[in-house]
Amino acid sequence: MDDMTDRKDAFMSSMERAPAQVYWLLAMASIVASALLFLGGRRGSGLFVGQWPSTFIALALFYKLLRPSMESGRQSISGATREVAEALR
Repeated sequence: MDDMTDRKDAFMSSMERAPAQVYWLLAMASIVASALLFLGGRRGSGLFVGQWPSTFIALALFYKLLRPSMESGRQSISGATREVAEALR
């Protein structure tokens, strides 16, 4: 069981080092690469690479669901939530 926990922690720490924009850029780059491969006559490779964007976006969403970000947007949302709670009192 410890081996599985260690692998999960290693996976999460590697995802933590990459900001959310990296996943978006990987998705966009794979769309461009897919189009270039497809237009270059390598249709099978183009279709294969064309399936990657959803995987990159799914990985980013999976990570965000398991470990919410500490980016500045989270701080502003928590501040807004506090303000609304105080206004309702």
